[in-house]
Amino acid sequence: MRIITGELRGRTLRVPRDAAFRPTTDRVKESIFNILGGIVDWESTSACDLFAGSGNLGIEALSRGAQRCSFVEQSRDSLVVLDRNIAELGLSSRAQIVRRSVEQFLRQHSERFGLILADPPYRYTRVEEMLAGIAPLLEPGGIVVLEHEGERPSVDTDTLRIIDRREYGTTAVTFYHFANGEQS
Repeated sequence: MRIITGELRGRTLRVPRDAAFRPTTDRVKESIFNILGGIVDWESTSACDLFAGSGNLGIEALSRGAQRCSFVEQSRDSLVVLDRNIAELGLSSRAQIVRRSVEQFLRQHSERFGLILADPPYRYTRVEEMLAGIAPLLEPGGIVVLEHEGERPSVDTDTLRIIDRREYGTTAVTFYHFANGEQS
């Protein structure tokens, strides 16, 4: 895996050896960030990378100019790799690694983010619950990017509405914002 563009363009990332680890491909990542490029003001954005794994998505956001990123991960193997990627790329001052489950993070955290990236395992069954937990952490005008199995339908929630959905083989990416454009 490599960083597509920005200050760290071309640098490679380490990945966990865990058989269950499924990294976002460079093609999908490039498409996600091309779409975000037209709607995100990177210099004023704070990001959150849920199910961070190696930190692939959050590190790309930092490379493009996001002020800071919180990486949420609970797998020990992934945390070792994530720590190493952050340190080797010199991002420690702009990165916070949160060592807990996404569900715990969403229940206990109160900081808001302009961009929330979520790449849960394809068999993750609590997507709607997760989206409901994300909404209070999203800044007004913020964007949620959910990477998921293409067979899974994208659904609006009470607070988040779909603004775009793209499919790449077996992977789909859905973009959300607040139902009324802003948080109420």
